[in-house]
Amino acid sequence: MKKIGFYISILLLCNAVQAQDTQFSQYFSASLFLNPAFAGVYNDPSLHMNHKRQAQGVDMINELTQVSFIFPVKPGGSHERSMGGIGIMAYNERSGINGVFQNSAAFLTYAHNFKFGLLSSDILTLAVQAGYENRSLNFSSLAWGSQYNPFFGFDDTLPIPVTEFDNQKGTVIVNAGLMYYYNPNRNYLLYTFSAFSGFSATNVNRPNKSFSVDNKSTEPMLLKYNGGVEAKFNKMYVTPSLLFLYLRGNVQFNAGMNFAYSPNQDRYRSRGSQLLFGAWYRFKDSYIFMGGVKFSSMAIRVSYDMNGKLFIGDRGVDISQPAFEISIQYHISKNTGYRKISNPLF
Repeated sequence: MKKIGFYISILLLCNAVQAQDTQFSQYFSASLFLNPAFAGVYNDPSLHMNHKRQAQGVDMINELTQVSFIFPVKPGGSHERSMGGIGIMAYNERSGINGVFQNSAAFLTYAHNFKFGLLSSDILTLAVQAGYENRSLNFSSLAWGSQYNPFFGFDDTLPIPVTEFDNQKGTVIVNAGLMYYYNPNRNYLLYTFSAFSGFSATNVNRPNKSFSVDNKSTEPMLLKYNGGVEAKFNKMYVTPSLLFLYLRGNVQFNAGMNFAYSPNQDRYRSRGSQLLFGAWYRFKDSYIFMGGVKFSSMAIRVSYDMNGKLFIGDRGVDISQPAFEISIQYHISKNTGYRKISNPLF
């Protein structure tokens, strides 16, 4: 019976793993994680870091971390808008008791821009992203009853009773993205607003991610749409945005508003720090609040993800899983003086 119960728990855990597909609350700051086409939008080299962790028990872990670097491709060192970009991204996800499930991956991205309009007021970016993902189940990281000493409690020097279920699987993954951007330089002397709209598909090659050699589990494509508009009101920049995801017949919809206030902004550019804040809603799931600051070439944001189940009458408070997230962005630019205003997406 013990073995039967253990097998059942493994099956339940594997099903939970298949249902993960975690997304960042600050999706707008994790560009390559959201859409590989963002590698062509940046005009300066930039570094992006995100870390999200749910506020659960001490032993229960659910966290996601990503680091990415984007390098624009400019022929002959031109100061004009880049013809595309190269991106490198790596992420790590841990979940379950003591992080029994771990998912690590590294990706290389290339994006190419097609420019249209006066002064390249419109760009269309196509991108492909390929990488290697490693999934692992490590039941030996759990604390077992046979490892408890009646005198002082848990003793990690005692042998682990179950190791035969530890497993890992490596998979090649291909993603693709498309992005249209109007007024990418945010020139509000010639244009009244800027706007962006993009589609992306994860697992385009439909990889087999099953841990079992005898079974095949073809991963479905995760489809994403992201879009937004930025408008300028004196020293305030307002950016309503949305994110739509479709996976396995399930739909997730995120919508909200980001603000950037620049106290030292003049007619053309701004110096000094910017105050960043915003709020958005993940429909039928969560309310998210964000605050941060941007100074020189660095932006730091912190957000709190209130699980929406707290507001559903037929659910208990004890099942809520609020999350904290921090993001850091750093742009490498030779221009150390006046800088263009940057909206919360970049």
